[in-house]
Amino acid sequence: MRNERFDDAVSAILSTDTRYPREAYTLVTAALDHAIRARRAERRDEGREEGPEGPHVSARQLAEGLRDYMLAEFGPFAKGLLDDLNLRSTDDIGNLVYNLIGVGAFGQSKDDKRSDFHALYDFHEAFVEPYLCEHE
Repeated sequence: MRNERFDDAVSAILSTDTRYPREAYTLVTAALDHAIRARRAERRDEGREEGPEGPHVSARQLAEGLRDYMLAEFGPFAKGLLDDLNLRSTDDIGNLVYNLIGVGAFGQSKDDKRSDFHALYDFHEAFVEPYLCEHE
């Protein structure tokens, strides 16, 4: 949805919530795309078909998708980039997602809730520790 409609949706969000820059919303959509591709591959490997509504990813799957995407694309620079975007916890991912849901840019199942994003993993452990050297 990276198009004029998406830009308008993010502009609407930024008019009332300035906690995160525009780039944070673009990042969360890239993470969603990554998570959807991973979920489709997983379902294909298991021989299962996608439901009629298309793929749905849970809060955990999206947060893990963001982690995997950031590590693959930015490696040891991921944490610094996330800090620059004011993303310091999985709760921030949830805030972005629910802002996008609020303007109709993302969908939501009846079982989804913002609290599903609470404390799914620690950003230091996820984005810094994999690059720390172990000293013997």
